[in-house]
Amino acid sequence: MSTNRRKQVNPVHLKTFVRCLLAVLLLASAGLFFVFIKNQQFALAEEIRQVERRIAGVRAQNDALLARVTELSSRRALQQKIAEGFIVMKPIQDNVIARLSPPATAAADGILRTAFVERARP
Repeated sequence: MSTNRRKQVNPVHLKTFVRCLLAVLLLASAGLFFVFIKNQQFALAEEIRQVERRIAGVRAQNDALLARVTELSSRRALQQKIAEGFIVMKPIQDNVIARLSPPATAAADGILRTAFVERARP
């Protein structure tokens, strides 16, 4: 037997190893990106829910204020304020009333004349 035997070595093919390593890194980065996007999606969904709750609260306040305005401008409430003296009613004077007379026709043909100057017509 010869002492100079060649040892059986299983060589690692560098090209195959790098390809597998790149594939694993690509899949790992894709997985991390997917998790990151999902976390962002959940955070934005929670923010949207908070904004919708605030909108619902503001709408409820708006409805309450609208009901209060309707109540305060009702005939009964206004009459009560007049009776208490909170609102003072004064009669309208004749010199501040603008009276409009009905328009008059300019000729016997019944055509209503306006302030527009009609020079283009014969």
